[in-house]
Amino acid sequence: MHPALQRMTINLSAEGRTRVLSVSKICTKYLQDVERRTGNSYAEHCHDVAAVLAEVTTDPSLLIVALVHDIEVHVHGHALLKKITLSSQERKLVSDMHDLRRLHIDENTKDLDRVMEAFASDPRLLWLRMAHRLNDVRNIKAFPKALQKKIGRETLHMYAAIAGRLSLHAWRHEMEDICFHIVQPEAAAALQKQFTIYETNDRRCLSHVRELLLGELSKQGIKADISGRTKSLYSTYRKMIVKGRRFEELTDRLAVRVLVDRLDDCYRALGIVHSVLHPIPGKLKDYIGAPKENGYRSIHTVVYPLPGVSEYPVEIQIRTHDMHRECEYGSSRHADYKHSLYTFNAPQTQVDLFQNFFILRESARTPEQFERALRNYFDDSRIAIFDAKNNLYHFSVPVAAIDVACHFAAKRSQYLKGVRINGRSAPPEALLKDGDTVEPEFGRQMLVKQAWLKACRKTTTKRLLKKLLVSNVSS
Repeated sequence: MHPALQRMTINLSAEGRTRVLSVSKICTKYLQDVERRTGNSYAEHCHDVAAVLAEVTTDPSLLIVALVHDIEVHVHGHALLKKITLSSQERKLVSDMHDLRRLHIDENTKDLDRVMEAFASDPRLLWLRMAHRLNDVRNIKAFPKALQKKIGRETLHMYAAIAGRLSLHAWRHEMEDICFHIVQPEAAAALQKQFTIYETNDRRCLSHVRELLLGELSKQGIKADISGRTKSLYSTYRKMIVKGRRFEELTDRLAVRVLVDRLDDCYRALGIVHSVLHPIPGKLKDYIGAPKENGYRSIHTVVYPLPGVSEYPVEIQIRTHDMHRECEYGSSRHADYKHSLYTFNAPQTQVDLFQNFFILRESARTPEQFERALRNYFDDSRIAIFDAKNNLYHFSVPVAAIDVACHFAAKRSQYLKGVRINGRSAPPEALLKDGDTVEPEFGRQMLVKQAWLKACRKTTTKRLLKKLLVSNVSS
């Protein structure tokens, strides 16, 4: 038995395990002697991809497709595919995976469009491609140097961003940190030295906070698993670049994760954290009450440095075990990846992930622009807002209802009379949150008010309103 088989079949039903083992034998028989550019066989590669996929799903159908996704590289591959006992959907997925194998989605606009269309036609392809790419990244040193750079760039620009959108954060961080060393070795090495300098103090600080919180939560009858971590290498680099901050200025470089059993324990734990540590004002973020657009749920708060232990603040992340599993490995149950739905607090903002991929794609003329749009999902300074038709937009914060209403209806702004947020009437100065739905309301005559100028947070909105007010006076 292939070493990866036990890992991928351990949680399968008896029927699923039988099917996977049967297809595994076929894979080994026909692909063991067909060599990849890395020097290993296609049989080894297919088993490795299936094992990666098994980290996020127990769907035997997808594991089977992963096991034979390269069968068509065999000289008689097309005929072999017809003979393997697969469903029509599984057979099509194998062929589609083969068709996508040489496309470069960060360089060629046509390739990007072909891949997006394939993902939309069957979202399971996206999970297969993500597992395939992560396996290549884990074995990137086996590729020729030039190809390493190419894989590294494309992964950083596209695949890691998509992994974040799917809430596959464990995969995303692994891809980013490995490829960072390949694409920007000098920057990665310099930053790694910074981490090394602070490593002893960081470990001492995280251990101290962990022991303190374990004791305090236990006193209140809250069972918790608590661990500490430093921010990943590439995430640290990106934040330093995007925010223009020095290494020492990052407030979320150190984090302690508190995992509890129940939702109400999250808020009880937050109260205890704030009672025994010193929270930094303005740093509390409740992503449970208002989840991020990709479905991420957790409470974040930042506490002051610990005297005698650390000079730097520590971020405390509080979530349930189920929330943590979804954060690290996504909602990859069969029903979830078929529909690829994620939801916000308001029921009407449930949105199809691929619909929003296409909205982003339509607004991007090149793969580079599409990559920047994907990256906005990781930027806390921007939030996702929906219009009444569930179209997706991004705005820098703060942003008021009047700003978004004018953006949605620039040509009809003179008739604007009000705004609805998540189906309810709201004042124009209301500040928007991630995931809000905004719907402008119109009248039949000029209704723009001078008071609205104070409500806007965007200079473009102010210019538009001033122009309309001047026009109204002159007329």
